[in-house]
Amino acid sequence: MLIDLHCHTIERSDDSTAPAIDLARNAHNAGLDAIVLTDHDTFWPEDEVKRISDEAEILVMKGVEINTDGGHALVFGLDEYIFGMHRPAFLREQVDRVNGAMVMAHPYRRSLPWGVHPGENGYDEALKRAINGEFVRVVDGAEVINGRATEEQNEFARLLLDAVGTPPLSNSDTHSVEGIGSVATEFEREVHNIPELIVELQTGRFKPWSAPGWVAHGMAPPKSN
Repeated sequence: MLIDLHCHTIERSDDSTAPAIDLARNAHNAGLDAIVLTDHDTFWPEDEVKRISDEAEILVMKGVEINTDGGHALVFGLDEYIFGMHRPAFLREQVDRVNGAMVMAHPYRRSLPWGVHPGENGYDEALKRAINGEFVRVVDGAEVINGRATEEQNEFARLLLDAVGTPPLSNSDTHSVEGIGSVATEFEREVHNIPELIVELQTGRFKPWSAPGWVAHGMAPPKSN
C-alpha cells in the first residue's frame, strides 16, 4: 500500500501552493492509495479531511509537521499543539501519551550545510554531529528519501539512518500539486485510518518507494544577501 505521509496544502501552510482537494485527486490519478496532510504546526478538522477524501475517492488522513529544536517531525495521533513540543523529548512524551507515532522529516536539514559535498571539508563532521543527535533516536522512522531533496542530501540521510538504525521511509514533502505521486512509503499491510497507520509505523512494516525513473532534483539553494 502506497501512502505519502508528508503533504502541505495552501489552506494551512503558507509556503504551499497546492489545494488539498487537488493533491488528493492527483495522488489518486498517480496510483497512490492514501495521503496524509501534514501542515506546519496546525491540525485539520476531521470532517474537512473526510470531505476531501470522499470527493477525491482516495483515503486522506491528517497528521502535523512539528518544528523542534532538533528538526521537523511528522506526527500522527495528536490533535492539538502543546507548548514545549519544540523540544524533541517532550514531543516524544506527548506522542507516547496518545499512543501515536512520529517520523523525522528531511534529516539532512540543520545538519548538512548548503554547498558541502561528500569528500569535502566539513562533510564528515556534519554527519558525525547528526549521528550523535538526540532527535533521530526518538522517532519511529525517518525519511531516507525526501521528494524535495537532492540526491546528495538523501544520501546523507541514508548514511545517518544506517549508522543509527532508524527505519527508513520516503515521502514527497510536496508543496505543489505537481510534486505528488512520485515518492511515497510502501506499507506491507492495508491501512484504513490513522490508528492503523500508527500501528504500522510503530512496528516498522514499511519501506521507501519511488516511481521508476524518478530522480531527485532538490530545491534551489537559499539566496545570499
